[in-house]
Amino acid sequence: MPQEFAASRDDVDAVAAWTVIRAGRELARRLATELSPMELTPVEFGVLVQLATAEELSQAELSRAVGVRPQSMTALVAALGARGLLVRRAEPGRGRLSRLTLTPAGRELLSRAFPVVLASNAWFGPVAVDDDATGADVVATALRPLLGSETPDGSGSASAGTA
Repeated sequence: MPQEFAASRDDVDAVAAWTVIRAGRELARRLATELSPMELTPVEFGVLVQLATAEELSQAELSRAVGVRPQSMTALVAALGARGLLVRRAEPGRGRLSRLTLTPAGRELLSRAFPVVLASNAWFGPVAVDDDATGADVVATALRPLLGSETPDGSGSASAGTA
């Protein structure tokens, strides 16, 4: 006979991995809202900032750095290239890697987007942790405010149950 599952909300909230997943979704949603006036998604921001810090990357390197599948990176590179934000530079020789670099327009957009993304650090409050706290305790304590009923600006958020 199957055993009935019994857990409280606090038991579920104590699972650090689940808290990170939920917080990641909420953070992506908030960041998308902040970047939307620049017609930039969080992943597109990731592409631009990775290229800015590395100067040039192959598409595979960029895919790993941003954390998206290579197939998704193909579409991202094409879209950002069509907007004039990055260029593909082929190394000489048949079958050679092509390197991706930011254009001046990409750097300009990144210079406007980076302060917006950096300001998201304010979404995290101070975390007081006792000496016996585990890593999971620290993660849960730091991320729990993101998943509550209040957003940083004090307006309500419907995200508490959307993970």
